[in-house]
Amino acid sequence: MSTEVFSDFIDELLKWNKSINLVQESTTSSIQDRHILNSLLIKPHLDYAKDVIVDIGSGAGFPGLVLAIDGAKNVHLVEPTGKKVVFLNHIKNIYKLPLHIHECRWQDLKLSNATVVTSRAFASLTNLLEAMSFVSRETKEASGIFLKGAKVKEEIVEAKQNWNFDMEVFESPTHETGCVLKVSKVSRK
Repeated sequence: MSTEVFSDFIDELLKWNKSINLVQESTTSSIQDRHILNSLLIKPHLDYAKDVIVDIGSGAGFPGLVLAIDGAKNVHLVEPTGKKVVFLNHIKNIYKLPLHIHECRWQDLKLSNATVVTSRAFASLTNLLEAMSFVSRETKEASGIFLKGAKVKEEIVEAKQNWNFDMEVFESPTHETGCVLKVSKVSRK
């Protein structure tokens, strides 16, 4: 897939990053590889036409906004920081996306029919499973697809203390210690 479609997003991200902290300055030279392509690692696990995707802690839009730009039809971004929400709305308007942006914490989200919950660099797996169970109360069979880093094994061990879940781990071709963690059949012990 050509990443040319993301050029406006990248330009705006670089411009806005000078005044509000959207991504670490050290990663601005590799936005396409480190942020865009990393976010797209989730795509093979989604049905863009059917899934109700809830991205927890969207920040600068990774991965949820990237998935929406790429064609996902029903994406909800959950971000409590007002400045970041302004940025997300700006990008939504540039691309004319049918995107839902919620300026709140996941605990305050009114949505409860997620079929997929995503997140990147937001919280531990234990906290994500809690959020996942909250935003998918109606569907009950949601899956979580999380971009995780070097501590994923420790997070899995910790989460298994209070949660039952099936999981698959896919290595990241974009980051040496990263992975895509897919969880399903989530229930509290």
